[in-house]
Formats: sequence, C-alpha cells, structure tokens
Amino acid sequence: MKRAFFVRSFLVAVAVLILSAIVSALVMERRFLEGRKTEARELLGAMSVSGEAGESVPDYGGLAKKFASSSPEPLRVAYLAPDGTVLGDSGAPAGAAENRKDRPEVAAAMKSGYGEDVRLSDTAGADALYAAKKLSGGVVLCLSVPVAGFSDCVRSLFPALLLGVLVTLIVLPLSAWKLAENVVKPFREVVALLRDVGGGDCGTKLSEPEYREFAPFTRQINDLSHQIVEAHVQLTAERERITYLLDNMSEGLVVLDRSQRILLINRSAYAFFGSSVKLNGKNLLCLTHIPRVVAAARRASEKGQRSTFDFEPRNGEKTLQLFVSPVTGAEDRASDGVVLLMTDVTAVRRTEQIRSEFVANASHELKTPLTAIKGFAELIRSGMIKNPQKESEYLSLICSETERMIDLINDILHLSELESISEDTGESNVSLLAIAEKVRESLSIQAEGKDVTVTVSGDAGILNANPDRLTQLVLNLLDNAIKYNRSGGSVSVIVRQLRNAVTLTVSDTGIGIPPEAKDRVFERFYRVDKSRSRKIGGTGLGLSIVKHIVSLYHGRIDLKSEVGKGTVIEVTIPSGMHPAPPRGD
Repeated sequence: MKRAFFVRSFLVAVAVLILSAIVSALVMERRFLEGRKTEARELLGAMSVSGEAGESVPDYGGLAKKFASSSPEPLRVAYLAPDGTVLGDSGAPAGAAENRKDRPEVAAAMKSGYGEDVRLSDTAGADALYAAKKLSGGVVLCLSVPVAGFSDCVRSLFPALLLGVLVTLIVLPLSAWKLAENVVKPFREVVALLRDVGGGDCGTKLSEPEYREFAPFTRQINDLSHQIVEAHVQLTAERERITYLLDNMSEGLVVLDRSQRILLINRSAYAFFGSSVKLNGKNLLCLTHIPRVVAAARRASEKGQRSTFDFEPRNGEKTLQLFVSPVTGAEDRASDGVVLLMTDVTAVRRTEQIRSEFVANASHELKTPLTAIKGFAELIRSGMIKNPQKESEYLSLICSETERMIDLINDILHLSELESISEDTGESNVSLLAIAEKVRESLSIQAEGKDVTVTVSGDAGILNANPDRLTQLVLNLLDNAIKYNRSGGSVSVIVRQLRNAVTLTVSDTGIGIPPEAKDRVFERFYRVDKSRSRKIGGTGLGLSIVKHIVSLYHGRIDLKSEVGKGTVIEVTIPSGMHPAPPRGD
C-alpha cells in the first residue's frame, strides 16, 4: 500500500506539473497576443497620421518600407487600394502581390474602419497578427506582426518545467514516502489491535492519530474492539462453563450432525468407549463400530425415530443404557442432528440380577424345609405312624425345619433392612470387645456341643456405631467359625484399637475355604459345600450380612484361608466415620 501510494503521488505530482505548464503556456500566449494587438492598434494610428500628413500623392511603397525599417521588431507594412490591390508593401514590389480584398482583416477594415486576424504566415512560416485600418480616401493600411505560438510559450517554459521536475524527483519521494507512512500508520495500528484482540488482550487501544481526520475512525475501531473483546470473553467463559459441566457429567454425551459427524463429545463418552483420540468432526464409526448404536443413530437422523436400549461398549466391562434422540429441524420430519446420551447402568442391572437370583435362591431355600414339613405332617395326619418314638422324631424334624426357616427369614429380613436404609440410627459409643464377649457367651452352648474353644481378647475397640449392627456382625462371623470348625478346634477373637479405626480378627481351625471360592463366599446363598451347610443348618446369608454391615460403616474385610487348616477374617471399621448408604454386591 505504501509503495502504491508513493507511485501514485509521484505520478499525480508530475501530471500536475505538466498540466500547470500547459495552462501557463496558454495564458502566456493569450496575454502576449493581447499585447501585440494593442501595439498593432497604436502603430496603425501613428502610421495613419504620418501617411496622411505627407505628399498629396504619397509614395505608398516608400512609406511602407520606411515604417517597416524604423520598427525595432520584425514588421511588414502594406497599403491597399479600395479595390484590394497592393499600393505598397515593405516585403514585396507594388503590383506583385495578389488582391487582398478578401482577407478577413481587410474586409473588416473596409466595412467598419478596423480589422484584425491571427493566422499562419505563408512567408514567415509562423503565426502572425494581421491588422488593417481604413484611411481617408478609402486606402487601407495593413500591418503584419509575428506573435509567439503555444509551442514557443512551451519552449520558453521548458527550463522552468525541467527545474520543477528535477525538484519533484528530489523532494517528492521524501515527502510522499513520509505522507504514505503517516497514512499507513493508523492501518498498521488497526491490524495490531485486531491481532491483540484475537489473542485476548483486552487493554490494547489505538493511539490518537496524527491526522485528526482519522480520529472518528480510530474511536469507532476502539469501540468495536472493546465490544469484540467483551463478547469474546463472554463466549470463552460460556464455552468453558459448558465444557466443564459436560466433562463432569457421569453420563456420556455425543452430539452428531445429520451426516453422522461428531459435533460434541464429553469425557465420559470417551471413557465409555475407551477412546483417547480427539474425535470432533469425525464420523461416529471412528468412535464405535457397534451395529446397533450406529443403526439407531442413522434411524434417528433419517426417520426421526427415538430409541432406548442397553449395550456393552467393550469386553462386557460395563452395561450402558443408550438414549437416541433426533434434533428436529424446522420441518416435522427433518433432523438437524442426533443426541446420544449414555448412562452407566452396570450397578442397576447387577442389582436387578442379584434381586432375581435372590428371589430364586430364597424360594429354593424355603421350598426344601417346607417340603419336609409337609411330608412329615401328612404322615402323622394319615395315622400311618403307629410308633410313638417315630412320631416324636418326625415332630422334632418338623420343629428343626421350622427353626431353619425362621432363621432364614430373619436373615432375609436383616439383609433387606441393610439394603434399604440410607443411614443408620441408634449410634452410640460402644466397645467392640464387650460385644464380642457377649456374643461368645450367647454361643457358648453351641461351642461346647462342637467341642470348640472360643477366646476373646484385645483392646476395648470404641466405635461410634449401632450396637445391634455390630452384634449381628460378630454373631455371624463367630457362628460360622464354630459351625465349620472341627471337633476339638478353637476360635480366636482379637480386637485392636488403631489410631483412626478398630480391627476385629476372627481366626478358626476349621475346614477352610478353597481359593476359587474366596471371592464368592460373601454372595447371598453361596455355600462352599451345600450338603454340609444344609446339614449343619447354615442359611448362606451370614457373610453377606457381614459384608453389608461393614460397607455401611465404610469398612474393609480381609480373608485368608487354607483348606484343612482354618480361616482368618479381619474386619476394619473407621472409628469416627459416619454411616453411608450400603454398596451392592
């Protein structure tokens, strides 16, 4: 821009010089001609007086030569008769020249007494002023004076024009370059300002321009830049806020356009599909190749169909529930895009599965004792049992199966209660060691019947908890340790008070747990040896209740066991932790 401005300024200056020279030449030519006309009138006046004051019959040829020779400038004088013939001419002999009656100046002089004309002289080859005056007696005095033409004026101005061009070549580049620099400077500041605005620099403004004509322009630019910066800041903050909210959603969100290209995807969606590559602008197939997901997105885009279904994104690690919704455009059937919303329902589906299995297992566990009770009762009612001893045995079996059902139902109720409560009640500072002692006494008859020695030792183990929950915990652990022990075995209960927690360790010398069953013994109704468990009266819910109570208090369970040598279960419960909702299996 600066170079173009400089070149144009220079060309304009040269053109102005040339135009000025032309105008000056025209003005000079006009003024010179007017001066010549005035001089011609005065000469004609003087010549006419001198010619008339002479002889009665003047020598017109002599007079013409006399006047022409007495003039300091080139001058041609002629006398014409009334009929236009030459009486005398300073430049030619009498009678040698043609009749001049038709010449413009002569005709005007014969008619009005004076005439003049400017034309090219045939003899001189240059422009000349021709003037004529009518004398007494009808004689016409003619005068021819050379005049400077346009080319002569231009030639006279040529030195000045050349000097002007030289001065222009020297002075104009500097002044034009400086002027171009001053003109371009505000635009450079505008570019710098826009660059700063694009970079988020809110404090940059255009400086006061050198030329006041630019002041409204710079003020408008400053106002616009301030508005742009404010809008940019607001949009950036809004975008960051939306990005923060979307990335902190537990649900996965993917927004597609009508061509199945990803417009927006949040962090949870990346995690669900196990992708770490930025996929904005890519096709949905770059995120997943699951046919059901791709087909649902295509149906939503092309037909506007909504759909909801579960799917496993990869390796069956999670179960996701997918909501596919079209983004409806102006027309009812047109779709501008598709929204995919994914929710992790792994825990929900697992809970539903556990509940289903729980109902099936509970029904099976209740069916066995009920079938036995029904059979023994029908035998007694039919009168087929004649032996009083046999009848007494059957009644004892009925009572035993009834107690087993009552224990099973109580455990089911306890487990259901633990799953349904959101917070525990009845908290107080209790001693875990005192609770263990109390449970040991309540199970002393069972331990003596199994010939198992139970010892309780350790610290007081003060906890802020519900004593009934802790009693259930210790009772189930100690009951299992006695039931699945060998005759003459032992059970050791040790309580330790740590800095921020209390540990309860129950060790036995029983049958032990196989390695493949260690991860499943805390499931509902799971038994390592089902026939043995039913024989000794186990419900299969004891350790599941223990797990829920420990989870209720944000505790931890560690299990170590070896088949034929015994089992060690260590429970750690934070001493100052408030209860929290239970976790599922």
